Amino acid sequence: MVEKGLTLPSIRASGTFSFRALANRRDWSSESVATWLLGFAPTVYLALSGGGYDIVARSEIGIVVWWLVMLGALAGVLPRTRFTTATWTALVLLAGFFAWTWIAVGWSGSQEQTRAEVCRVATYLGFLVLALALVSRHSVRALLSGLACAIGLVSAIAVLSRLVPSWFPADTAAKFYATSRLRYPFDYSDGVGEFAALGLPLLLYVATSARTLAGRALGAAALPVVVLCLGLTVSRGGILAAAVGVIVFYALVPDRLPRLATGLVAAAGGAGVMLELLHLAAVRDAFEVVAPASQRHAMLLVLVFACVAVGLAQAGITLAAQRWPRPRWLVVSRRRSEGIAALIVVAVAALVIVAIATGADNRLWQEFKRPNPPPIGNQYSRLLSIAGSHRYQYWQAAIAAFHTSPWKGIGPGTFQFYWAQHNSLAEFVRNAHSLWIETLAELGIIGLALIGGFFAFVLTAGARRVARTPGPARTPGPARAPGPARAREPERVAIATAVAGVAAFGAAAAFDWVWQLAVMPLIALLLVAAALGGDGEREPTRTGRRRLLTQAALAVTAVVALWAIVVPLSATVEVRSSQAAARAGNFRTALADAATAQNIEPAAASPRLERALVLEQVGDIPGAARAIAEAEAREGTNWRIWLVASRIATESDQPALALANYRRARSLNPSSPIFKR
Repeated sequence: MVEKGLTLPSIRASGTFSFRALANRRDWSSESVATWLLGFAPTVYLALSGGGYDIVARSEIGIVVWWLVMLGALAGVLPRTRFTTATWTALVLLAGFFAWTWIAVGWSGSQEQTRAEVCRVATYLGFLVLALALVSRHSVRALLSGLACAIGLVSAIAVLSRLVPSWFPADTAAKFYATSRLRYPFDYSDGVGEFAALGLPLLLYVATSARTLAGRALGAAALPVVVLCLGLTVSRGGILAAAVGVIVFYALVPDRLPRLATGLVAAAGGAGVMLELLHLAAVRDAFEVVAPASQRHAMLLVLVFACVAVGLAQAGITLAAQRWPRPRWLVVSRRRSEGIAALIVVAVAALVIVAIATGADNRLWQEFKRPNPPPIGNQYSRLLSIAGSHRYQYWQAAIAAFHTSPWKGIGPGTFQFYWAQHNSLAEFVRNAHSLWIETLAELGIIGLALIGGFFAFVLTAGARRVARTPGPARTPGPARAPGPARAREPERVAIATAVAGVAAFGAAAAFDWVWQLAVMPLIALLLVAAALGGDGEREPTRTGRRRLLTQAALAVTAVVALWAIVVPLSATVEVRSSQAAARAGNFRTALADAATAQNIEPAAASPRLERALVLEQVGDIPGAARAIAEAEAREGTNWRIWLVASRIATESDQPALALANYRRARSLNPSSPIFKR
């Protein structure tokens, strides 16, 4: 959270509140403010723009980010810190993934879909570059605080959309997924739950490490809101991500005991909120019909009470830790903590061995292969099942696609076409619900090695950096002697928090299409910068050869990335403009916009498909036939194009061609209900 208020050193010195200190707080530099905004502003914007799933929303942010990188490099103000070996390694891996995705245009079955993926990765790379160039050891705290504020705010808005629906437009109960689970503002319940899960380690960091008493209390008070948001989504992926993030957080942070107290208090507040939610069935299971006001207001009252109680409890924990020495029996030595960790590892290994010996692992695997959880009880009963909700079937298809081209893949963005042709569930799916498996299918072994290697390197290097950063001295008492180790403790906690957030994202990405929700990779890549960046010395103001080379590399990369973003974005905007004009009956403008999109991205199929549809509407059937033939040549595995081609051939009085096109469309999507009539 933005830390304004009474500082902890002033509490230690005086033991009383100082309103003058509250008014005179001025330790936020312009660098810290800029870094805080980098974490807060794009996260909130993309989250409230459907999670950044749409190409227009995420690309607009990508253009702004790369312009900042280019202008900052040309003006000599970026990078703020010297890039280390670790940061260069991470940049090379993600840039390599960007380049490989672009190279895949050469063999992809849809250059348009692949260029859209190039655009996506270019935007993500921009956030990593800007964050690494901006974040220093002095501002990493501000970045984490900005992210925590953003996730807390969006989670609160999501919860209020269920509890106070009159504050929101009528169509916020999104259209695509018909479910009683909370799905605003992403229109995807699991995505909202996994977004909220990323906030848990960040808010625990603020609640236990903010420099002010108010900051710590507010960070803790936001935790029940995030827990309720996660609970309303009933997201098993969100629960997994939350568990991974919290476990890694507590495994890496120093001086865990007081932070564990904060976690227990927050868990108690969250449990109270969830118990009330389970009691209020109308709020819990609200679907299209708004729950009665009495239940909604009761839920809101309990939530506010829990937030206030947890915030006050955290303030009490903070003040108590500063006033009274910790008993010696609560001081855990490094050797003792290592012994406890070893016992936990042994216990987990024993459980795995028992599961294998008893065949429980096979039974769980068979249950995961089931398409859906059994329909028993209320929607929360799904949490007791590990049925894959079709994921096993998606992954089967992705692995089959991988086997067709193991090294280079079938092409980024084309899994949807392979699934349509080979699926057995008769449903539309665009993504394989796993970043790692989908990358294996679309970009092959090389693509998975690049993106998987990127995240594996970040987790490994971040954990090593935590281990080598000095922590606090393990001595009882309210205050420890100052020194280098004490001065580096906040940095160690910040790095540990960032690594925990990246681990939580990796867990979510293994089971859902969070890579396509731009706000999620944005958070993860900013956390990568917090985990690896700021470790080098501050760049000198004088120019040097290495600094000039870095700035030149940033400027050139910015130009390339902007080109990668602008072309697909511009073509998409023109196609949508053509569609809007056609709906309004302005066919001349519609044709002009479609032609503009066609000129911007000559290899794209959608401008030609749009042009064919408009020409068909105005009665120019020969022109429509030529346009749809051009679309077929550019995206031959898209069954929709062949279905439109069949209709146009019928209107051209070419029954044989119409039948051939129809059969081609059916072969590309044989399980579709359209072809079973």
